[in-house]
Amino acid sequence: MDWKIANLKNSMQVIYKQRSDCYSVSTGILVRCGSRYEAPAQAGISHFVEHLLFKGTRNRSARELKESIEGKGGSFNAFTGEEIICYYVKILEPHLETGLDILSDMIKNPLFAPEEIEKERNVILEEINMYRDFPARYVFELLDNVMFENHPLGTSILGTTESLKNINRQTLSSFVENYHVGKNLVLSVSGRFDESKLIELSEKFFNSIAEGKKAGFTPFRNEKNSPAYNIKLKETEQCHFCLGFYAYPREDDRRFALNVANIILGGNMSSRLFNEVRENRGLAYDIRSHTKSYYDTGAAIISAGLIPANLTESLKVIKEQLRIMTEKNVAQEELERAKEYLVSQFLMGLEDPLEYMLWMGEQLATKVKMLSINEVHSKIRSVTEEDVRNVCNDIFQKNPCFAMIGSQDRMNEITKILEAE
Repeated sequence: MDWKIANLKNSMQVIYKQRSDCYSVSTGILVRCGSRYEAPAQAGISHFVEHLLFKGTRNRSARELKESIEGKGGSFNAFTGEEIICYYVKILEPHLETGLDILSDMIKNPLFAPEEIEKERNVILEEINMYRDFPARYVFELLDNVMFENHPLGTSILGTTESLKNINRQTLSSFVENYHVGKNLVLSVSGRFDESKLIELSEKFFNSIAEGKKAGFTPFRNEKNSPAYNIKLKETEQCHFCLGFYAYPREDDRRFALNVANIILGGNMSSRLFNEVRENRGLAYDIRSHTKSYYDTGAAIISAGLIPANLTESLKVIKEQLRIMTEKNVAQEELERAKEYLVSQFLMGLEDPLEYMLWMGEQLATKVKMLSINEVHSKIRSVTEEDVRNVCNDIFQKNPCFAMIGSQDRMNEITKILEAE
């Protein structure tokens, strides 16, 4: 069995998988919130809260939090996404109680000391500046801006310099009151532990949390009917671009065929784009593709960094490869290689109990229907040549969105290439 699920009296869910091959146990609190849940005036508050939960609780200082975990040889961290925040601890099995104690204290009792709020506000502003000086990353933010324009999905998880000014101790406390509730929390655990002890400790540390209400967000509706561009003028040695197409929501079964198509197109070093753009023509060092999905939408993205002189030729090669994938079935051998790669990467990732904890926890927190390991394996294996061609026709013949950091002097050439029939 891939996992078990228990429900606490406050509707908080506990999902767990025992792993006898481990010495450690990975525990994570997943909160159903993130950047897409935020009002524009408070964009970045989820990430702000994530930072501040490490700065002390009403029971422990920041130093005591760190020493409690690291003094037992463990590690802890967190991340914020568009639809989830996760706080996690990895620690040896005898110290499971310590890990759950610390996580629950952070979730239930954040201090939000005024001096820490101001210090962390400045830290996040510097984080924003850092990524804007990193064009290979910043260009993805520009693509989100244009693909999900006027929607929270189009705003950086970090927020903006303007929205961060609107966040104060009261808004932070209200955030915790609204989102850190039983119906909005998942405890995910994977590794070595005693099942009855886990349930006992979960009830001990988390039953006192109010049941509350499950959070909601504004749906995304794509209303674009023409290509869209977002060019950031900046003098750099390379220009960095992203080419994005709207794709499938998280639970659309067509995502499996799209993921296979993505591996064939640009998902690894055996892919068509890597071979055609880098290996055969030497036009770029970095060329790749990937997919992402949310509750109600998704994206297929191609990205590259190259010298400006190679931009238009690279786009022509990319456009040609997309045309081929929409017009011709992939070879059976190429299809099987891509499926084998996807299955293998998925299974090897789950060998790490921390990754296993995140995988099943994110499913429970964000999906209506969870898929077992065998179901994921089967759905990937069942993808056919026709499936790949169908999703490529469905995705890559839509109007593209294009973001770039570099010069605008080739804009006419770019539009001619991308908008050509």
